[in-house]
Amino acid sequence: MGQVRVPRKGVTPSELANVLSQRLGLEFEVAADDGEVIVRRSLLSAAVVRIGHAPGATVFRVRGAGMPIVSLSTSRVVADALRRSPEFRAV
Repeated sequence: MGQVRVPRKGVTPSELANVLSQRLGLEFEVAADDGEVIVRRSLLSAAVVRIGHAPGATVFRVRGAGMPIVSLSTSRVVADALRRSPEFRAV
């Protein structure tokens, strides 16, 4: 799907999962697993977020998992939630 770069270093998978849970609400199931975060909307629709690092920033790589067309929608919602999250704006 794409990348979201935020001006904050050292974001952990558990912190990312907590923020996404709050931002996305009860419609989504969010879980941290082996250095990545899995966001499920249904059995057929999910997004996987991997955490990367760049100088002075954290890079979230978001990709769909599950049925391609349905998962594209979920990955877009997740990427948008990451871009709008004020929790990742503070240094």
